[in-house]
Amino acid sequence: MPTFPVILTSLLLGAQLSLASPTVSRLRRWDISSYCNAPHVNVSHYEPPEEGEELLHLSIMMRHHKRTPSTLVPDELEINNGVPWDCSGVNQFTYDGGGGRLSNAVTIPPGHPFKEQIWTGSCEVGQLTPGGFQDSKTHGKDLWEVYHAQLGFLQAVQPSEISVRTTHVDRTKHVASGVLAGMDPSSAKRKWPAHAQPELESNIDSLVPNYKCPRADSLLSAAQAAPFWQDVLKRNSALKKRLDTVLGTENSTISLSSFVLYQDILTARTCNDHPLPCNAAGDCVSEEDAEEIFELGNFELDYLFHLAENATEYVQLTFGVFFSELANALEAPEHRLALYVAHDLSVIRLAAGLEIFPLRWPRLGSEIVLEIWRDGNNDRFVRVLYDGETVDSLKWTPFYEFLDLLRRQVPDHIVERCAEASLSVQVSGKVKGTEWSQEPFTFQY
Repeated sequence: MPTFPVILTSLLLGAQLSLASPTVSRLRRWDISSYCNAPHVNVSHYEPPEEGEELLHLSIMMRHHKRTPSTLVPDELEINNGVPWDCSGVNQFTYDGGGGRLSNAVTIPPGHPFKEQIWTGSCEVGQLTPGGFQDSKTHGKDLWEVYHAQLGFLQAVQPSEISVRTTHVDRTKHVASGVLAGMDPSSAKRKWPAHAQPELESNIDSLVPNYKCPRADSLLSAAQAAPFWQDVLKRNSALKKRLDTVLGTENSTISLSSFVLYQDILTARTCNDHPLPCNAAGDCVSEEDAEEIFELGNFELDYLFHLAENATEYVQLTFGVFFSELANALEAPEHRLALYVAHDLSVIRLAAGLEIFPLRWPRLGSEIVLEIWRDGNNDRFVRVLYDGETVDSLKWTPFYEFLDLLRRQVPDHIVERCAEASLSVQVSGKVKGTEWSQEPFTFQY
């Protein structure tokens, strides 16, 4: 699996990184290589196992592709610098069978008294953009070239052969439809069930995930309150202050204990070719500050889902239901391909459970592919690919060992365990692989 070496000492100390090349935009270089459109399985780089192995099943979890921001700031219209969000290039339909073919048309009346709270244009908050839909179709086309044309495994783009599961969020359904259309354009005329677990009041979806787990909430709060993380925030307080000044988020929850919401605000814009935000006073987010936020966001997720003292339990509590569902589905698959379209924090939890360390922020379109193979001795093995590259530690794992790895991530009596709201979490200051101290230290990505 490819690595992205980034020395984080200067970030943790709140220092500026030096620009490696004055002729190349460092922000654009970061976007292209690391975030806006993740590498994925494609015929140019795919390496099949030795001849004689038979592919039995394929499960793919992927993050959605490019979208509009899902985090709004108090002066959203102002910081967009007059650049509208245009989603007119795609028709997003919403209608019942037998009803009129309604398509979603976002409209902001000129005289609306609250129009300052949103950008101009034709896009909804968190909506898949035209570029994201096109990336989804390309993704599907590339998968089809490998698993149909090269391997001859997938035979037809039909519901009998491919199952689709999404979350309740529309963009995951739209990405799934794009992937299917990329595999076979005629699937655009075909009815297809997109399985999703109940949302809203019930909140039991295991794929987002969003089922209630007070104990996990306590573990997360403890990790964010730990001396180690508070010191990271302190050392980067000047960066946060500069961003708050531009974004108008000084009194917002955005600026409390995390870098990830800043990252959402910035990456959604850069990945859709929008300028970085500027306020009415002419203060703008610099490329240097944006890149530091991107790298700190990478580090923050590795900390919360891997390095923090109780990170393993946190992952197991919040994704244990899905780990159980996945293990059961792999043991008795009903389709050749099971496609799961989800979110960044779904993909990173799966990566954490599979022990693909160090973790990094799942890029747009990031995928984890699980291939089940049978060898000449009739033994089954699992091979895992992450963003198109074979994971060295999981490149030929005996099938039942892999199921055991998944099931070890499922806490016993998870409902009762989650309900332990009055949790006292001890914060020792330890971080896996290091001890928190005032001295500089280095993490590599």
